[in-house]
Amino acid sequence: MFENQNLGSKPSLKQLVYENLQNMIVQGKLEPGEKLIEDDLAQAMHISRAPIREAISMLERDGFVRIIPRKGAIVAEVSEKDAMDIWKCRLALEPFAAREAMPHIPTEELEAALKRISKIEKDYSFEEYVASDLEVHGLYYGHLDNEYMKSILNNLKAHSIRVRWLKEVRNSFTDMSRSSIREHRQIIEAFLSGDGDRVYTTVQQHILNSAARLKDPDDSIFCPPVPKTIEQKA
Repeated sequence: MFENQNLGSKPSLKQLVYENLQNMIVQGKLEPGEKLIEDDLAQAMHISRAPIREAISMLERDGFVRIIPRKGAIVAEVSEKDAMDIWKCRLALEPFAAREAMPHIPTEELEAALKRISKIEKDYSFEEYVASDLEVHGLYYGHLDNEYMKSILNNLKAHSIRVRWLKEVRNSFTDMSRSSIREHRQIIEAFLSGDGDRVYTTVQQHILNSAARLKDPDDSIFCPPVPKTIEQKA
């Protein structure tokens, strides 16, 4: 008689390895260019090499790892063009996603996020700021009723966090953080207003400002002109 288990609710071993390695890459614990040695990783995680190999292949697919023939896998480096491409994708998708998610976000979650922002404004903590940042963007990432777009955005989120870690978190740019906090408040207030167009433009401007903080704001390629919404064109 087989034991009754709901294995469908448990992530596979390769998925767990993938998430573990991805987090280490995103947080900078595995540096760009660092070699990923299957034997060492398998020994450290107390598992066989098979799920390690599968996870590395998934990480290569998602742009976190490069596999070099006859040399093995290394953590992918982040070029200036990579950062520009990530932010262009965010600019194209996130304002629309935020507007689409707005009706599905519970008011109590918005109020809780606003309360956290108020606390950080009074008593700044970089760790609290990072948690708040993830919470604000997670509101529309998590409540978006479009699984295809949600999957794309979650991958983009991991890449954008990695870029920001390399340029902001690692250097603890406090001024950059404080500017972002003000914009997060504006986003939450836009959600609470129930105005979808206001949500769209507020998120859009936040991403443009975020791009400018990561690179010279005079660079017109990385900080393209704010495109008009369909409603504004009409």
